[in-house]
Amino acid sequence: MKFVIIMQICSALSGTCQEAYKPAIQFGTFYDCGISGYSIAGSAIKKMDRELVEKDKLYVRFGCIEKNLKEEDA
Repeated sequence: MKFVIIMQICSALSGTCQEAYKPAIQFGTFYDCGISGYSIAGSAIKKMDRELVEKDKLYVRFGCIEKNLKEEDA
């Protein structure tokens, strides 16, 4: 089993989120996926325009999804 991370940029002000995206990263454990998710989310916020983050109350939402690998994916 592998885990993939799903991320979204959301606005607490409007209550909406952009379409989810999957960074091209796979993890061997749910724990590693979760720890990396917080790191990636923090980096994503830091790259955004600070005024836009404040104005729209932007945040990153993420989750880790278990993925069964087929023979050709291994």
